[in-house]
Amino acid sequence: MTWQLLLMDANAIVCLLIMVRLMFFRKEGKRHRLSVAVLAYLVILAAGFNAFNILLGHYVQVNLGDLLLNSVICIAVWLARGNLAKVVITE
Repeated sequence: MTWQLLLMDANAIVCLLIMVRLMFFRKEGKRHRLSVAVLAYLVILAAGFNAFNILLGHYVQVNLGDLLLNSVICIAVWLARGNLAKVVITE
């Protein structure tokens, strides 16, 4: 296994983690913000698009910067328990 395949597999897994965590967020009494909901929807689409393109072999190359950026987003989303408002809005 080459480094490139390892980076691509890791990036696909990280993107899937972002997508799944945001998809299954339950707001249970939290305030609904349309802008955050639209942003979450777009992030779900983008992460899913990346992951499925990698898994289907449409991506030829993923660099370390992509993996690091997606990893930071993934960690932030998981620490916020899927609440994207906690990640993007500071009060």
